[in-house]
Amino acid sequence: MTTTTEVRPAGMRILSWFGIVVLLGLGVPLTGMGLLGLHTTLGRGFLCAGLVLLVAAVGGVAREVVELQVRRDPPRARLATLDGEGALHLPRATGPTLVSSGLLAGLAAVAALGAVFAALDEGWLWTIALGLVAAWVGWSSAIHLGGRFAGGLWLTPTRLRHEDRGVAVEVPWDDVTGVVPQQPMPVLVRPDRTPTTTRTGPRGRAWKPVTDSGTLRVDTRYLAGGSTLASYVIAKAVAEPASRPVLGTRDSLPPA
Repeated sequence: MTTTTEVRPAGMRILSWFGIVVLLGLGVPLTGMGLLGLHTTLGRGFLCAGLVLLVAAVGGVAREVVELQVRRDPPRARLATLDGEGALHLPRATGPTLVSSGLLAGLAAVAALGAVFAALDEGWLWTIALGLVAAWVGWSSAIHLGGRFAGGLWLTPTRLRHEDRGVAVEVPWDDVTGVVPQQPMPVLVRPDRTPTTTRTGPRGRAWKPVTDSGTLRVDTRYLAGGSTLASYVIAKAVAEPASRPVLGTRDSLPPA
């Protein structure tokens, strides 16, 4: 089982391409007017606005391309080690995360350019504000972490670990009570136990993975095998504790 099942429907992809065309239709002329009037404050404003739209359009195109690649060649389960313990690793495709990181980095660069323009016009409040925006968005992009930021799901004989966009959650098998095969995939935890949550990256990218009731919500989009494989392995480990030692060995790999 190697397919990723959670993909956007065709209608959403068509709407996305329509949005890309609109962004390009607005961004190109604004950027052109900005370059022609670069010596004026208004021209610089047009340039920054146009660049924001173009960055968003390029990010949209890149997302469509990488999602097509994921559908054609989805990530596959593999064996790994986690803190010295063998694990079945369900990696998450890195392409979509890298695209979103690149998009944020591009927006940060435009904000930094806007801060420079504001400084040239001696608009110090705008300079400070845009500089702070550039620093925050650039750090949140986590572009320096590369594909590691995409994370994935590790299943070992003693626990499961989920990482996604800078947040890692660990739950011992004895605390897991069930799983629901859907997207996002709820992993049910004993009400008297709380999963261990650790931040592994900058803030501002990941939605809260653990609910107030203690349920871990796993984003299975672009995950190897999708919710089908992940829920099957988790459900079996919960229902048959004797099967847990197999995790991390070749016998735990799904058939090709």
